[in-house]
Formats: sequence, structure tokens, C-alpha cells
Amino acid sequence: MKSVLRPAVAAIVLFVAVSAIYLPDVGHGFIRDDVGWVGRNELRSWSDLREVGSARAGLFRPAVSLSFALERRACGVSPLCYGLTNFLLLIACTGAVVMLARSFGLTAGAALVAGAIWVLNWHGISSAVLWISGRTALFLVLFAALAAVFFVRGRWIGATLCVAAAMFSKEEAVLLPVALLAWGLLGAYAEGQPVLTRRHVGFFLGSAAAGALYLAMRARSGALTAASAPAYYRLDFSVARLLSNGPEYLDRSLTFTVAVVLLLWLVYRPNVAAAVRTNRRLFWFATIWWVCGFAITMFIPVRSSLYACLPSIGFALAAAAVLHDVWCQLDAPRRMRTVLAGLLLPFALWPVYHFRNKDLVDATDVSARTIAALQEVAAAYGANTVVVIKDDRSRRASVDTAFCTGLQDVVDIVVTPRVAVWMDPPPADAELGGIAAAPAHPDVTLRLQDGRVVKD
Repeated sequence: MKSVLRPAVAAIVLFVAVSAIYLPDVGHGFIRDDVGWVGRNELRSWSDLREVGSARAGLFRPAVSLSFALERRACGVSPLCYGLTNFLLLIACTGAVVMLARSFGLTAGAALVAGAIWVLNWHGISSAVLWISGRTALFLVLFAALAAVFFVRGRWIGATLCVAAAMFSKEEAVLLPVALLAWGLLGAYAEGQPVLTRRHVGFFLGSAAAGALYLAMRARSGALTAASAPAYYRLDFSVARLLSNGPEYLDRSLTFTVAVVLLLWLVYRPNVAAAVRTNRRLFWFATIWWVCGFAITMFIPVRSSLYACLPSIGFALAAAAVLHDVWCQLDAPRRMRTVLAGLLLPFALWPVYHFRNKDLVDATDVSARTIAALQEVAAAYGANTVVVIKDDRSRRASVDTAFCTGLQDVVDIVVTPRVAVWMDPPPADAELGGIAAAPAHPDVTLRLQDGRVVKD
């Protein structure tokens, strides 16, 4: 009973910690690309369902589009509903990482540590949860981790279905079959087992069919291609790009994991090298997973911490295995102190997470206040009122950082009756978005002042 109870208590503590970090900040408002997902995915007819399979802003992610379409039907345009869904997806992703660790033979406690290392990484996770559009990364992680679970357990049909779902969630998943097959073949060879098994052949054929279907549907969807992508999304397979992005993504995917292992080593000075040698199978998996996870995004000019969510899973598992072996080297009092310290650490680091969440939260707060002010204007002045919002760019959170070129699109979805709105000065990408200069004589002028939207 104790062996079951302890991981269960630790899981509850981890859930409370993650809830304290993210729940107060989810769903404050729509920002940037959110309107593209929420506003353009509805299910009112069968033709709308077919539209879910088309590209959105050049991106082909129908599994994510379908989730937004279903939620739009259930929740309307309440940002809190979408934010809570993202939080639940985060918990599901953490559970999938724990399941994957258990599939590799880690104990329940070590598997929970793997999930904790992944979910408490201060890079990427906050964007995936607090930015509603970050749901794409959560869907990718969930289906990719489940695909790995099925593959490790020898269930190639389940692995194939999850690989297909991951591909239809985000582009990075196209190399997921390569990662799983490469690890499976290398692992079988290293252990002297048959390399070509029925499981491997079945998964290869199934994932190849899924990949062919994905590429065929993507080609018909109007999605961006290597030739049509804008410069910031265009692949650049150069050494310069690798040297530019490599250190950044090493930091975003591995710093927290290394810091946790290093902290334990500094306190107790255990034999970490022996633990690494014992778990070299997991390190092979982690390395292959990391390389395939970054194989595309590493060579794209634009950087995003969201790209680190998937690759960081592998080394979270490997680190958890090492930490478990190190923990076993300690005497009973030290084990208890280590467990207690591990449970308290997320709460002690709460200020760090709060600080790192601040930019996104401030942007969503500006969005919510702007929409509330515009709704008051629409109710008082009626349809087609011309509104200019004078932006304050002296702060990190501004109307521009909240909406970019999508201000009117958000207003069209959320504010009733419709008003015409301009940002002054225009957004940074105004020319790219085809946005004209603000009218000289608006009906109403609003101003962003000290984070509040007030009438001029």
C-alpha cells in the first residue's frame, strides 16, 4: 500500500504545484494568432467540417482546428474556456510522459519525476498553456508521447494511429516514425535481438501510409511549402543557422533537466557516471528523440520556445532514471530529505515561473481590457463606430504585442455590434498585414495608459 500511496501523494502535490503556477493565469484574453484558430473554426454545417481540413494562415493542423471548432460550438468566444482546455491538455501530456517512462521500466516514483521534469521546464510550457494558440504544441506532445508508449509496448497499430494524429497536429511529427524506428532497431541490435520484427515492419508500413495521407491532404490544403513560406519560416540548412539556433534550443530543452541533476550531485556527490552507464538505453532514445524533434525547427530562422516542448521529453526520462539510481545510493534519511526537497522545489520556484509568465499574462490582460472597452463603445455608440486606440509602446505589454495585425479580426469575433478599430501608431507589421493608417477624425478615441484602456 505504501509503495502505491507515496507516488499518488507526490502526484497530487505535483498537480497542486502546476495548478498554482498556471491556473490563475490561463484564459485572460485572445492574443496574436488566437483569432485564426478560434474565429475561423466553426461547426455549423458539413461544409464547415470539410473546412477544418484546410490550412489556417498557411498552417495545416486539422486535429487542432477540429478541437477549436468543437470548443467554439460549446464555449463560444470565452477565452477562459480555451485556457482551461489548454491546462487540461497540459495535465494529459504530463500523464503521457509518465506512461512513457513506465513503458521503459521506470518505477512509479521515477516516472513521476520524469513527468515533473518535463512539465516544470520554464521554457516552452508557459507559452503552450497561456497562449491559446500554443495548443498546437500540446497536441503534438500528447500524441507523440502516446505513439512512443504504444511503440515501446509493441502495439504498432496504436502507435501508427497516434503518429497520424501527431502529424495532423503539427509539422514536426513527420520525423516521429524515424525516431521510433531508429531507436527500436538500434535497441534490438544492441541487445542481440532480431532487428526486423513483425512489430517494426507493421509500424513502418502503417506510419508510411499515415505520412503519405498527411502529405497528400496537406498538398491540397493550401498550406505553406518550402517554396512559398515567408523568409522567417523558410528552411535554411546552413552551418550558420545551426550555430545560431543550436545553443538556444539546447538551453530551452535541456537547461532545467541538467540543473535538477546537477543540484542533486552538488548536495550528495553520488556516482552519477555509473547511473548514466546503467541507463544508456534511455540516453540513446533521448538523443534520437531530441535530434528528430529539432530536425526541422532547428533550421527555421524564427525561434520559439514551443519548439522545445517535444524534444525535451527524451532527456526528462533519462534524467529521471539517473536520479532514481542516485536516490537508491542514498541512505534512508537522505532519501527522505531528497523526496521532501523535490516536492517543495516547485513551490519555492513559484516566483520564477510567475516572472516568466508575466509577459504573456500582461499581453492577455491588455487584450481583455481592450475588448471590454470596445464592447462598451459598441453598446453606447452602435454599429460601425470608428474607434482609434492610441497605443503605449513604452511598456512590454501593448496593444501591438497583444494583437499585432489581428486587432480588427478579434473585434469582429468578440465585439457586438461591429465597430471599426485602428491602432495608433500602426502595428509593427502593418504593411505586411495590409493595414491602412488610422482615420484623422474617429468617432471615439481610446488610449492605453498604465495598462488600462481609457477614453480620451
